[in-house]
Amino acid sequence: MRVMLFTDTIGDLNGVSRFLQDMAENALLRGDDLQVITSTAKQCPEKGNIHNFPPQFRMRMPYYQELDLAFPPGDLIESFVNNNLPDLIHISTPGPVGMLGKKIAKKFGINVIGTYHTDFPAYIRDNTGSKLLKRMTDRWMERFYKKFIHIFSRSEIYGEIMQKDIRIAPEKISYIRPGTNLKRFSPNHRHERVWELYGFSGQSVKVLYVGRMTKEKNVPFLLDVWEKLKEQYPDLNVELALIGEGSCHQRALALKSIGVHALGPVVGDELSHFYASADIFVFPSVTDTLGQVVMESAASGLPVVVSTVGGPKSLINPERPSGYAVNTGDMDLWVDHLRRLIDEKQLRESLGESGKSYMQSFPIEHSYEDFWGVHQRYYDEQA
Repeated sequence: MRVMLFTDTIGDLNGVSRFLQDMAENALLRGDDLQVITSTAKQCPEKGNIHNFPPQFRMRMPYYQELDLAFPPGDLIESFVNNNLPDLIHISTPGPVGMLGKKIAKKFGINVIGTYHTDFPAYIRDNTGSKLLKRMTDRWMERFYKKFIHIFSRSEIYGEIMQKDIRIAPEKISYIRPGTNLKRFSPNHRHERVWELYGFSGQSVKVLYVGRMTKEKNVPFLLDVWEKLKEQYPDLNVELALIGEGSCHQRALALKSIGVHALGPVVGDELSHFYASADIFVFPSVTDTLGQVVMESAASGLPVVVSTVGGPKSLINPERPSGYAVNTGDMDLWVDHLRRLIDEKQLRESLGESGKSYMQSFPIEHSYEDFWGVHQRYYDEQA
């Protein structure tokens, strides 16, 4: 079976990119024929089954400035597909590359499977405040996914949202088990000197955020929480590390005097070092379909504080708490939870150990088995 996956993001600092890189890597390890098609001017992972066709034109995506809208060379990609005809096409993103994949699939009569990685309608609502634009985006997403024979959800919570908001039939939806790379994200990568290199205090408690620094990730709320925490407890020896890029970067830089460090994008081994060397992970997003970064931080041994909305709360150990899901409508509660974690080292270590133990049940190999297994089922039905 040959599967060709079209994506608009593969080298960016986001959970979707790391998930797709893991899928490509697992396919190579298992000898499965998965070819990834993308078009980006950014650095692209060097794997034998990832094919980057330099874009003809690119621009910043409105409301998502960290992601390029890259317009791919259609003729070149269509020729590549024609010379390597797949049995199924997988579309991972509804951008220009994804739309091209859909067009090529229709031309060659190839069935399409997709993944609903990103809740773009929610992003539109959060960035514009317009419920009308959100509904319009819902309808566009409904049309985009309508002819797909199957669509993956990254969490059970978002499977319900997909049915309700973009009207996908429940029989078309399945759930990919959460998974993370347990070798790449582990307490074994702890490296105290990483903080010295970036100007942190050696003795402070380190609170970490990883992701886009934008409104739809609720970073303005996180910075508000931090200002209130430092105002109420000025003697706390604690610093906040923000890894990522986005519209909130300048505001974060202005808060350096109260222990905020805006580090920009960090990838590879250095990102693993930051996870394993921090003390607490915070992620207030209310628009994430899963929250890959929450899994990465928990696997690295960190207690997590997440919102009560979306996929991340499903990643907290239900048997023995590994963190807190806190309503983002209650800033005082966020301050209280952070203050307690900062003060109580034993609590941090207990929650972190629980999270690390829980993540051992979620290797990325399980996600790949679900991903490839559905494609195999539809291929067998076609045959």
